[in-house]
Amino acid sequence: MRPPDATSLWGGRFDSELDPVILRFTGSLSFDARLVRHDLIASLAHARMLLETEIMSRAQADSWIERTLRARIGPAAGRLHTARSRNDQVSIALRLWVREELAALCASLFVLLETWLGQAAEHVESWMPGYTHLQRAQPVSLAHHLLAHFWALEADAGRLRATYQRAGVSPLGSGALAGSRHPIDPHRSAALLGLAEVCPNSLLAVADRDYVAEATFACALLMVHMSRWAEEVVLWTSIEFGFAELSDTVAQGSSLMPQKRNPEAAELIRGKSGRVIGDLTGLLVTLKGLPFAYNSDLQEDKEPLFDALDTASGSVGAATQISRGLRYDTERMRSALDAGYLTATDLADRLVERGTPFREAHAAAGAAVREAEARGCELWELDPEDLAGTGVALDAELLREIRPEAAAAARLSHGGPSPERVGEQLDEAAKALERLGRWVEEVLPPPIYRAHAEGRILAEELA
Repeated sequence: MRPPDATSLWGGRFDSELDPVILRFTGSLSFDARLVRHDLIASLAHARMLLETEIMSRAQADSWIERTLRARIGPAAGRLHTARSRNDQVSIALRLWVREELAALCASLFVLLETWLGQAAEHVESWMPGYTHLQRAQPVSLAHHLLAHFWALEADAGRLRATYQRAGVSPLGSGALAGSRHPIDPHRSAALLGLAEVCPNSLLAVADRDYVAEATFACALLMVHMSRWAEEVVLWTSIEFGFAELSDTVAQGSSLMPQKRNPEAAELIRGKSGRVIGDLTGLLVTLKGLPFAYNSDLQEDKEPLFDALDTASGSVGAATQISRGLRYDTERMRSALDAGYLTATDLADRLVERGTPFREAHAAAGAAVREAEARGCELWELDPEDLAGTGVALDAELLREIRPEAAAAARLSHGGPSPERVGEQLDEAAKALERLGRWVEEVLPPPIYRAHAEGRILAEELA
């Protein structure tokens, strides 16, 4: 029988070395290494709590990297693991990492949203077609379109912030699954780490990965929204649309065709959305059949989470640069309003305002569209005499009102494309962006501080 090995995490229970194949298969250091700093910070908090509850002496509490300090101070380093298991230790480190990464992603989203908001403010009256079924439908402004993407990602930022809050529950004190007989103070450990809550159940504390699933879901939905935006970048920069052009800093060429300007970064954002959806699916399948409390399956939570956050962060950064490198062709957008009879609904609505029942007005507007098609002109170019016998009464005032600019400006309902409503959206969006910026400043200190301050403060307290 081999003697007890104090450096082994499971001590003297075993009398044979672990098979190297199994050691490699079960090892997780290659990806757990990302959690090292957060593990050390959590260890400092745990040591401080053990000191305050007199479970450890001050000299022993100074041990905060157990294996490294064992060589320096001997067996006392082992006391750091008092009232703690790998299970709650890994969970707290992962929670701290998730919160930091979510805050960093929100900071990146702030920059992208700020870019879109600035562009929207410049294009309140840059008119273009809005689409349904990818067919020209009704006139809107470029500002209105950009704000639609703004609000989708602003909601994503809200989900990330909510997940940040829900991840802020400390599992420390839960041990492997059944807590500790030592007089520990889990609330103090949580407070030292800036966490307001302690998990109410020790079984749940070590088994819970809801915050991992929520973070991955938030990234997946963010990527879906980013993919929809990227698809429009691909379409709009095509010769067929011609609504925008990519600058040389963000377009890429072809190894064969010299004329090509490819939106490859946007295509990759679109493609990577499926990858993050796969991360979420794999994670949920891993979690769905696990009994409480800890199972080694939970080791599979980190790689999809890491990949989802890395991919989302990289995509947001790329989208910001793409957005800054887009030049909108507002004349091309405006010219696209001159085909497709985009104000037929406005014609029907105007007839309703004059007392015609909507179904009759709808039919009359359809008849006007047929007449315009036959004559090769736009609705507002029709002569009232052209519609004799169709039941559609046009006059100069109505014709002016169904020109695209006038039609869009008349849509004054909440959230609509009129300059007044878009101006209100811009104001609300600026306020939402300001709130997001304040939150980021509160939870995400500068990188140097973030990397060292928590450990420094706790170390000074221990000293």
